[in-house]
Amino acid sequence: MPIPGRVPLALLDALAAGLGLGYLARVYRDTLISHGPVLSIAAVVVAAVIVVAYRGYRALRSANSRLGAIIADELSRRKPSPRPRR
Repeated sequence: MPIPGRVPLALLDALAAGLGLGYLARVYRDTLISHGPVLSIAAVVVAAVIVVAYRGYRALRSANSRLGAIIADELSRRKPSPRPRR
């Protein structure tokens, strides 16, 4: 049961990030205005890289789980040795 009056940590993190970005935007306002198109293209490229990396991670994770299932299935089909091991 959550305690009333406490702010979740994620909300504080988001507030701190917003305040930091707001401060940087105010300090570098002229740079942001003069280089707006370049920054917009850079933001789109960064977002695309993040999406591609995430999808690649999910594809590799899925392939790993399928490979694990195949190996487990093959190992379960092995017949036991006729002689017990010591």
